[in-house]
Amino acid sequence: MIADTASQRRVYAEGDPEMPGEFRQLLIRMLVHHIENSRSPWYINLLNRLWERCMTLAPDDRTRTAFARLMQQEVEHGAITARVLEGLGVDYVEQPRGQYLFDLPIETFCDLAYFHALGDRVGMYIGEEWEGIPYEPLLRYADRLHKDEVFHCTLGMRNLRRVCSTPEGREEASKLINKWWPAVLDMFGRSDSRASEAYVRLGLRKRDNEGLRQQYIADTRPLLEAIGVHAPHDHANRRYL
Repeated sequence: MIADTASQRRVYAEGDPEMPGEFRQLLIRMLVHHIENSRSPWYINLLNRLWERCMTLAPDDRTRTAFARLMQQEVEHGAITARVLEGLGVDYVEQPRGQYLFDLPIETFCDLAYFHALGDRVGMYIGEEWEGIPYEPLLRYADRLHKDEVFHCTLGMRNLRRVCSTPEGREEASKLINKWWPAVLDMFGRSDSRASEAYVRLGLRKRDNEGLRQQYIADTRPLLEAIGVHAPHDHANRRYL
C-alpha cells in the first residue's frame, strides 16, 4: 500500500509486481493524456506545425536559434513520455485532444509568444507536480522536464515583453489575450474531476486541477499586468469549469 504522506511513499520501479492496480491505471491515464508523446501521431503533427511557425515568425536569428533549442527539447520530451509509457505496456497513443489550446491558430509572433509564455507555463506547473512522483522512470526525468519548461515559458515571456514594448504591440496583445487566456486555464482540466482527486491521493500530483489553476492565475496575472496586458474574467469563454 502507498503511505499517506509524500515523504513515506514507496517509489515503484518499472515492472514492480507490488505496484497497486489503481496506481498503474491512473499513471497510464495521466501519461496518455499528457500531450508530449512521440508515439502519438497528433503530437508529431503538432511538432511539425510549431517548427514551421517558429522558423517563419521569428523576427531575427537570435530568436530563431532559441526556438530551435526549444523544439529540440520538445522532441526529447515526446521520446521520454513514450519511453515511460512503453515500460507500462503502452506502445501507441491516439488520444482525443481535450486541450484545445494546441489547435488555436498561431498567426503572428504575438500568438507564438502567448503559446509559449502561457501554454508552456502550464507545463512548468505540471513539472513541479512530478517532482517526487513515486514512479522511478518518471521521477528520473522530472527535474529536467521542469527546467526545460521554465526555459520555454521564460522565452515566451521575453518575446511577449518585446511585443508589448510598442503601443501597437500592446494593442495586439490586449486583443489576443482573450483567445489564449480561456484556453490556457482549461488546460488544467475540470474542477470536479475525480481522476484529479485520485492523482493527489496516490501521489501522482500534489494539487488537484482547481488548486493548480488558481495558483497559476495568482502567479500569472501580475506578470501580464506588468507589461500592460489585462486578462479577461477567469470564467469568460471557458469550456471546462
